[in-house]
Amino acid sequence: MEKLKNKQTKIIFIVVSILLIMPSIIFFITDKISKTISTYIYLCLLGLMIISYYKLIQNKKEFKNIKEFLKYVIIISCIFLFMIPWTSSDIFYYMGVGELDSVYGQNPYYVTIRKFSKENEKNLKNDSILKQGNTNVWANTTVVYGPIAQLIFKICAALSFKNINVCWLIFKLINLLVHITNCYLIYKLTGKLKFSIIYGLNPFVLLEFLGMLHNDIIVVLFVLLTLYFLTKKKNIYFSLICLALATGIKYFTVLLLPIVIFYYIGEEEKISIKILKCIKYGIIFFVIIGIEYIPYFENIEVILAMISQTTRYAKSIYSAMLIINKDFMEIVRAAMMTLFVYCFVLKCFKFLFNKNNSIMKMLRKYNTTLILFLLILTNCQQWYIVWLFATIMWQKPKMIKNIIWVSLITEFANSIYMFKREIYIYDLYYVAIIIIMLLLAQGYAHIKADEDRSNQIGKTSVN
Repeated sequence: MEKLKNKQTKIIFIVVSILLIMPSIIFFITDKISKTISTYIYLCLLGLMIISYYKLIQNKKEFKNIKEFLKYVIIISCIFLFMIPWTSSDIFYYMGVGELDSVYGQNPYYVTIRKFSKENEKNLKNDSILKQGNTNVWANTTVVYGPIAQLIFKICAALSFKNINVCWLIFKLINLLVHITNCYLIYKLTGKLKFSIIYGLNPFVLLEFLGMLHNDIIVVLFVLLTLYFLTKKKNIYFSLICLALATGIKYFTVLLLPIVIFYYIGEEEKISIKILKCIKYGIIFFVIIGIEYIPYFENIEVILAMISQTTRYAKSIYSAMLIINKDFMEIVRAAMMTLFVYCFVLKCFKFLFNKNNSIMKMLRKYNTTLILFLLILTNCQQWYIVWLFATIMWQKPKMIKNIIWVSLITEFANSIYMFKREIYIYDLYYVAIIIIMLLLAQGYAHIKADEDRSNQIGKTSVN
């Protein structure tokens, strides 16, 4: 009977996954169904998928081993290959800057899609990738990602031969393979299947990275490899290379560098030797980063890519405050920045003077730092939450539950942009939805805890 229920849950999850991708396909095929109706259907299906997901992670016997689980993940992932991006258009920007680089030999750190397209309008006629990229909200912005991300975009565009459908499929296949690899690496790091299930079947992960094709999933891959080589193989050099590759996509992963170095140094007695080793490994790391930039470096303007997004406000606490009072927002932002820098520097010094730096304690502190970093971002997209999943297995049970809740709630709250345009004036609704849903989730958790406590007391009394 129990096996039958387990099988039913798996089948329901597959069916809901198939139904969930339909609104995006129907909306793009025909204009007879309004986006509002499609969104309501989508939200109902997302709710069903979340319920099925929770049933899967609560039952430890759903999958016998990692092999069986990976087969199931492949089936689910293949379903999301057919989902058309409709909550984010970032993938078309990836394609556009890749095309700009591979086909036209332009340096996307200095030349924008919009500028090149305006000066070479004839290229738009036969190039569907560049044409679509030119309509993107980021078309007037130079590349905001690291050189490893740009290399991936370039390769995908080169293999597509100006065909947007082929390029889109290549990105889909890459993210699918990365997703499956991440599930396996999580298992290799922990030896526990439940963490692979928490990550691999999370609706937020499936939608944002197999559906919308954001590149943060590749960052997670390199972070997992960093931790694998550090904790399992004790190889600092491979670990630094993988971390540099992750930083070459999204710069935030540099926050993990102190963890990698101080954990490897271990129980070294002398502070002076610790400092020298920190300098040594730090230099190696930044030399690798420098090598990554060689193909694109012309002058110091390339560094502007790292700070260009700080002038944009999207889905952050600041954009909501910006609508109410700009001066107050600036004060809060300055205070948050100061707090973040103070906490980060303080933790680095603690690692330096502490002789017993366990990986679990260090990664819990890193997790806190990362959460604070997310809060100070002016452009804080919901898919950034996946950054926390790379180290979720070392967190306390309550924190694990909170990360799962936040990932699902932010995905749900993002539905506001299906009704409205993705612009900061709607962020107040987005933030409000998240706060309300988090409060409801916490209320539900407390009620459930009280019920469990009452049941336990009842059983004790009977005995």
